[in-house]
Amino acid sequence: MTSRDPEYPLGRRISVTGKGGKTTLSKALAKRFDLEFIEQDAIRHQANWVELSNEEHREVLGRLMDDADGAFVVDGNYSAVRDMLLPRVETLIVLALPWRVMFWRTLKRTVLRRIRGEELWNGNTETFRSAFLTYSIDSVVWDLWIRRKRYRRFAADAEEQRPDHVRLIIIRSGKELNEFYEEHGLVRD
Repeated sequence: MTSRDPEYPLGRRISVTGKGGKTTLSKALAKRFDLEFIEQDAIRHQANWVELSNEEHREVLGRLMDDADGAFVVDGNYSAVRDMLLPRVETLIVLALPWRVMFWRTLKRTVLRRIRGEELWNGNTETFRSAFLTYSIDSVVWDLWIRRKRYRRFAADAEEQRPDHVRLIIIRSGKELNEFYEEHGLVRD
């Protein structure tokens, strides 16, 4: 399915999932097509790393999508909201990059954020210890390792779960991702 509006070739309601560039892609889409950017990690991880419950997450996400007047890009991999998100989007973009690419991009991003002391969401920052040395989902290395099978299934799961009205775009390589940026006039920030 493609949008009939040449101004919005991907539609005005887009969801981006996967690993290894979804937030950068989502921000680029939002900027290019003047859509509201909704980052689910910013919803889920409140100040001092307090996590919202699934119910609270759903409530906030629903309100943000409503407030965006049908013009948004949502990024995130939260299965707890998938059933309310997918019926509302026109296009689902899945980054189904090879695991080594996901790992390298995530590792590089985390190291650079740590060096720069960048804030993630709501005043939260990563520490070297939490990002690399803990055995929990807070650790980038551990999270990628324990969820590697799940990440490999992103494309197949999206194909199975997407409603008929949703256009599905699966990006399987760095080359395809670069071509997608070029095709749609997107700029990485």
